[in-house]
Amino acid sequence: MNDGSEDPEPPEDIPETLIQRINTLDLPELKSLLSYVEQHIESLRTPIEAEIESSAAGKVLEIENHGGYALVRQHPPGPDGGVNTEITLLYHVRREPQYDGSESLHWEYLGDVRNTAESRCESCGRTFDRKIDSCPNCGSKDLSDVETEE
Repeated sequence: MNDGSEDPEPPEDIPETLIQRINTLDLPELKSLLSYVEQHIESLRTPIEAEIESSAAGKVLEIENHGGYALVRQHPPGPDGGVNTEITLLYHVRREPQYDGSESLHWEYLGDVRNTAESRCESCGRTFDRKIDSCPNCGSKDLSDVETEE
């Protein structure tokens, strides 16, 4: 554990002038810099939706991006090489760091989706698996029932 008295060893691939400037920052400025760097890294990444679409086996029906993870509904591949539309699967998908510094998607199976009735919010367009009185996304009470093929 670091007792705070030792300066960390700077990476060799960062210019010395940048290291010197960073070393002059106080704690609130360093936290702001860290937040900015994390946001900048996220802006340079391929969106998780695109990564999911390109790596999914079967047909992706819906991706709900929750920032650090996504919920994915999909029809699995069928035995004939097509898509099995009789089954809808639900996955929790997140980026997982690898030892070499790269990232890959980690798919965690949550179960089959069996509900055939949905409610759709007429205000924001979101759909939900069960009957509800108001939209949990926007609070609207303007909901309609939708029958799905799932």
